[in-house]
Amino acid sequence: MTDASYAWIYEDPIHSYFSFFTTAVSVCSNGLLLFILYTTKIGPYVYLLAVFAVCDIFTSCAHSAFQPIVHMTYGGFYFFPRHGKIVIAGKSFDSIFTLIFIATYYQTFLVLAYHFVYRYKIVSRGITTSCTNNWKRLHWAFLGVLINILYIFGMILISSRFTPSEETREIAPIEIEEIYGIDLRDSNRGFTVLAVRRPDIITGSLRWHWSSVIGVSMLIGMFLCTASVILYCMWQKNNIIRSSFDHLPAKTRKIQKDLFNSLLIQVK
Repeated sequence: MTDASYAWIYEDPIHSYFSFFTTAVSVCSNGLLLFILYTTKIGPYVYLLAVFAVCDIFTSCAHSAFQPIVHMTYGGFYFFPRHGKIVIAGKSFDSIFTLIFIATYYQTFLVLAYHFVYRYKIVSRGITTSCTNNWKRLHWAFLGVLINILYIFGMILISSRFTPSEETREIAPIEIEEIYGIDLRDSNRGFTVLAVRRPDIITGSLRWHWSSVIGVSMLIGMFLCTASVILYCMWQKNNIIRSSFDHLPAKTRKIQKDLFNSLLIQVK
């Protein structure tokens, strides 16, 4: 282990205490939100808020149990659990749980994008024409499930390029074991590696790893698609709220502004 002055930040017990504290805050705050939603009638929007709260609780609990570590290198970064070596029936599940955590962690961003779509459709109802104007709750639920299925399929396709192989274990940075006391060369240790440049086994010089380049490009593409939906809905909704004095009553306009600002806070 290194004796860096900042090592206490990522070492136990401080790191574990911090994870447990943030998880407790998340569970309590989202649990309170679920209680309010259960006791308050606010229409169909209650389901979106409930899904977001449940996803956030699940992600927070997974983060506390998993306690992921991200180690940056010249070519990319390694992502692995602090408490690993999860072996079931003689098979290591570290890498599988790592990929599940990454997928579910980003899923809250996906749900947040759906919030923006919903708020935009509410504000633009009767103002803009769209093929979705006559959609019922079932149509929107089906769309949400379909997008989630496509997202999971995309994550599985992408993650196949980041799972460890004999080569990636052999060239795993030695400093990871020195700093964290975790040997990624151990076959029972799972991790994911997003390193677009990797050292050559023979020469030691960095070379492009094109499979990882493709995977990272696909991952960035998924992020950009979701971000584009959020930005488009933000732009359109803001324009409607500012210009539709004849369409929206003052009270409704204020409520929509408050909801819009709350979504912006969640993005931050």
